[in-house]
Amino acid sequence: MADLDKDSVISKTELKKDSKKIQEFGRKISELTINNIEAFKFPSNIYEATIGLKNIKSNSAKKRQVQYLGKLLREIDLTDAFLIMKQLKVSSQKEIQRNHIIEDWRDKLLSNNDSITQFVDEYPKIDRQSLRQTISNAQKDNKSPKYSRQLFKLIKDIIMAKV
Repeated sequence: MADLDKDSVISKTELKKDSKKIQEFGRKISELTINNIEAFKFPSNIYEATIGLKNIKSNSAKKRQVQYLGKLLREIDLTDAFLIMKQLKVSSQKEIQRNHIIEDWRDKLLSNNDSITQFVDEYPKIDRQSLRQTISNAQKDNKSPKYSRQLFKLIKDIIMAKV
């Protein structure tokens, strides 16, 4: 007994901390879209528990389901799952950055007519007529976000076509 290496013995506190981390990881997975959850390629019992957690409304039931999901997740190797989650986070951040760029262009185009030429210079393969028409509609109808959303979608399509 005295020969046991102190590094090989994991304290009960450490086990509880690890358990809480895995439960939190499971909760974060359940907040993703179903397509993203499927990317993890979990066994069917873990997938069903994750989808079940996604659909539960009661807080106490959610807490129990998180604990159950954590128990299931502790039984498998999560290294690939952590990598997938990291990739999803990075792609989400890139999408947010791209949306900020699109929003900036939309604001510039709506506030300054000179920015149209700057936009056309940067993205020359666009339909200038439809761009100007959409900008004009958005400027005229400030109360309704319809044309502003159309302009956002048009700018997004143009920027994504260049990438």
